[in-house]
Amino acid sequence: MPFHLLAKGGLQLWRWVGWSRPVEEPVQQQWLVGLPLVLLRQSNLDEALRDWLTGLEMQLLSSGATLILHTPKGLHKVGREGLCTRHDSCPWVAGADRCPAVGRLNTCIQCMRVGRHRVVCGVNDGHGSVGILMLEFARPPRAHQKRQLSEVAQVLSETLALVLDERQRRQRDLAAERAMLSRELHDSVAQELSYLQIRVSRMASVLDNPERPGEAAVMLQDLKSNVQRANRQVRELISLSRLTMDGRSLNEAIRASVDEFSRRSSCVFELDNRISEQRMGAETELQVLHIVREALANVVRHSHARQVLVCLKEVRDQGVEVCIEDDGIGLPAVAEPSGHYGLQMMQERARSISACLTVEPRRPKGTRVCLLWRDQ
Repeated sequence: MPFHLLAKGGLQLWRWVGWSRPVEEPVQQQWLVGLPLVLLRQSNLDEALRDWLTGLEMQLLSSGATLILHTPKGLHKVGREGLCTRHDSCPWVAGADRCPAVGRLNTCIQCMRVGRHRVVCGVNDGHGSVGILMLEFARPPRAHQKRQLSEVAQVLSETLALVLDERQRRQRDLAAERAMLSRELHDSVAQELSYLQIRVSRMASVLDNPERPGEAAVMLQDLKSNVQRANRQVRELISLSRLTMDGRSLNEAIRASVDEFSRRSSCVFELDNRISEQRMGAETELQVLHIVREALANVVRHSHARQVLVCLKEVRDQGVEVCIEDDGIGLPAVAEPSGHYGLQMMQERARSISACLTVEPRRPKGTRVCLLWRDQ
């Protein structure tokens, strides 16, 4: 056989049995950097982790990957079934104190004794749970695979802490939003219903008196107006309770709100937005959006304005100013009950984010609502 054919066949055999050193290709950075977004987007964390671990197997040329965490509620495992089943002789499921530190590698000696090449790397979620990220290989893993596994474990630990922080924040936000909705129901709808109850009792006494026939018609009209107002307040509260950022930035959400109110009215809206993305925290952004929408609703409902300007800008001393101006009829000399509760809600929301809200006349005519929020 010619020498060059013999050499070619020998090289192929060399590669086939795994003796040649593979090219050390780093884990794709984009895939690793995108991990936080992947986990934050999905409501089912285990399902997201399971899909991600499957991708990790492909990236590191592994035959199996699993995540084992010792949580306050017990042992929690995600990933390839059959890896490191629970038994007393396994050091990684026997106790949390045996898990290596984050990013530190260890070889499973017990697995090696039965011909399995498994490497474990320490992870934690920053909320009291520690564990390992275990990968299985067809042959002893190379140095570059171990380095990549260590990097992945560190990023995974940071991401788990981030995801759990975000979930706790959402739970706090939900509780705060429910408490605020309860206060708003008490301050608006409950007061309206109490007033209606008093008027109904008064009307009953008037109907029983034949000497006062005209007064009953006046009271009936008053009741009708109050029922309509209470109905509108209930619809607004339901709409506000459903309002979320829905994955949008504050800039996108305000643009969508301006477009929505523009379609619903004959006003000409102008939006001047000069704030950067992610300027404020998520809870602050949601409350600012509520305030802007309430101000726009008041303009459409009461002002009889032709032009409306919505302006967002950053101020010099590290803050954000949001102003809604209109050229309508302006503020009444005496505040009407129908506008009282909306303003009260806006003030309550402003206080919840330590912001200052002012409502004042605009020259030569109209109203100016200004929210000033400063960095804490």
